[in-house]
Amino acid sequence: MIQKYVALISYVGTNYTGWQTQAHETGHHPTIQETIEGALDKMIGHRVHLTASGRTDTGVHALGQVAHFTIDWSLPPRSGKPEITPYHLLRGLNTNLPAAIRILDLRKIDENFHAQLGAQKKQYSYYVQTGIAPSALHTPFSRFHSGPLSLTAMNEAAKMLVGEHDFKPFQAAGGKPMKTTVRKIFECEVTECPQDVPFPTSLASLRLLRIRVVGSGFLRHMVRGIAGTLMQIGSGKRPPTDMQRILETQDRELVGTTAQSQGLWLERVWYPEVDFSIPIPSADRDPGEVDDTPHLEP
Repeated sequence: MIQKYVALISYVGTNYTGWQTQAHETGHHPTIQETIEGALDKMIGHRVHLTASGRTDTGVHALGQVAHFTIDWSLPPRSGKPEITPYHLLRGLNTNLPAAIRILDLRKIDENFHAQLGAQKKQYSYYVQTGIAPSALHTPFSRFHSGPLSLTAMNEAAKMLVGEHDFKPFQAAGGKPMKTTVRKIFECEVTECPQDVPFPTSLASLRLLRIRVVGSGFLRHMVRGIAGTLMQIGSGKRPPTDMQRILETQDRELVGTTAQSQGLWLERVWYPEVDFSIPIPSADRDPGEVDDTPHLEP
């Protein structure tokens, strides 16, 4: 029997060469995709290919990456054996995966579902620490910026990105040619994270800022280019109107320095066929499974 599955995946990308499997020399860091595929191979005895909502680069993290894969349960060594339930497949994968990668949810899905082509919109956030010195606990997951940043100026510029625009200036230099570099941004805002999460601190000078962008899709390094530009604007090195000038002139030289990868998180992907924020009906769950489906913020 052939069955397609969809998985919600979280990972710390620090020690991985991005999502996509690629040819690399011995000693290089593995990718997220090949690590999960290896765990599946160990469980079911043959290679399975994962297709994700998008490729995250080296060092980028994810809370809400989505990927689909298909298993042919009639292939050896599973021939004649019952298929593994989605719940036990999830548990088995997490047992065989390193601690930096976790499957948060796994469900059967219609054969026509496609994690990349079917995505309606995606949410990325870029996290920035500001203050005299960075918190060691936040450092693996954020970029440190010495000195204050103006949320007012950054949000003024961020609003200019909302709508449909050609984001080619924000694309990685030397990137792969694409049919179109036009993308639609639904939301873009800069907020301050509460001091009590995720690691409380008594330092009033230490702030954690979140640059949140929701769009129809993103070019390579696009969000990091936006973050780098917003940080220059927030520090007063340039006016908020420079963001509009970049979109109008398409001048890549006006884009700020691409922000470091460790501050970027893929947080959520939306689909019409599946909503991971809604728990699986009890009738579709394993009898021994606890109803602990993760709920994602909108």
